Amino acid sequence: MRPWAWLASLVLAGVAQAEPGAQALFARCPGGVPSADVQGRAIDAGFWQRGPVLAVFWSKDCAFCHRHNDRLNRLLDEQPGAAVLGVAIDRDAEAVRRTAARRAYRFPVIVDGPGGCALQPQLTPRKLVPMTCWLGEAPTQPRCVPGEMGEDDLRELLRSQARSNRHS
Repeated sequence: MRPWAWLASLVLAGVAQAEPGAQALFARCPGGVPSADVQGRAIDAGFWQRGPVLAVFWSKDCAFCHRHNDRLNRLLDEQPGAAVLGVAIDRDAEAVRRTAARRAYRFPVIVDGPGGCALQPQLTPRKLVPMTCWLGEAPTQPRCVPGEMGEDDLRELLRSQARSNRHS
């Protein structure tokens, strides 16, 4: 095989295995990427474009999820530019809105879409919550981390994201 052909095959293989960006995950949704969260707060286009988004799948009735999200909420003070998204698996958007408001989540919260718009099945076959996943290329492995995470682990994910966004 010629050297340029070998190099081209490596590049094509890398592109074929590249993880979809946050925007690509919403490609099958009629409305595209969300422009507002359940509380009506705007999610600007830059949120989706600056690099990987750290998404936490959770449920309004999950105590583990609330502790996990509360830790993440506190850690946002250390990483003010972090792109964090809460994705509720519950279908009742009003109940999710009330929960997010009561718990004072500062990160945007959306309800996972139906069918082809559902994010979690695009990222992992596991239905466990909380589930923390990268939307876009994962700066750390694995792409999705199941279960409640400790403060140090969440802090490291946010730092990895910041490093990745500086290199984008």
